[in-house]
Amino acid sequence: MVALLSAATVLTGAAFAQDDPLAYRLEIFVVSHVTRDDGTREERYTESTEARPGQMVEYRIFVTNVSDTTLPAGLVQVRLPIPEGTEYVPNSATASSDRLLTEFSADRGRTFSEPPVLIGNGDSRRVAEPTSYEEIRWTFFVELEPGQEEALAYRVIVR
Repeated sequence: MVALLSAATVLTGAAFAQDDPLAYRLEIFVVSHVTRDDGTREERYTESTEARPGQMVEYRIFVTNVSDTTLPAGLVQVRLPIPEGTEYVPNSATASSDRLLTEFSADRGRTFSEPPVLIGNGDSRRVAEPTSYEEIRWTFFVELEPGQEEALAYRVIVR
């Protein structure tokens, strides 16, 4: 069994000093696929703090502006690691849109970009496979009003 992330794992962007105006809620589910009596398949979600090798895990992160101030567009960033002993499931993160930029890092959070993520320098530069991503960063392109909550999600497979 592999222990999964906890809410304390959320890494905020450097935009905020000590008084973080955001609150984070992390929900963790093991995802299983079941076949119904009519032959159709559906996903089932079981809350968990541990998972076995081969299991898919979905992280849902809820970010709430707990301050009395509207947070400007582009200021709020949320970062989460891909946990040790797991691999990111390609295309499973909340996608980039006009509201949100989703970027990945394959160098322990030193650099981030949208796919394709490049690693290395000079002639040794190459495209990182999504399964080698180590962190995800979301940047909000919308203002976050006081009390506003936004949901983010991504999946991993336990090795």
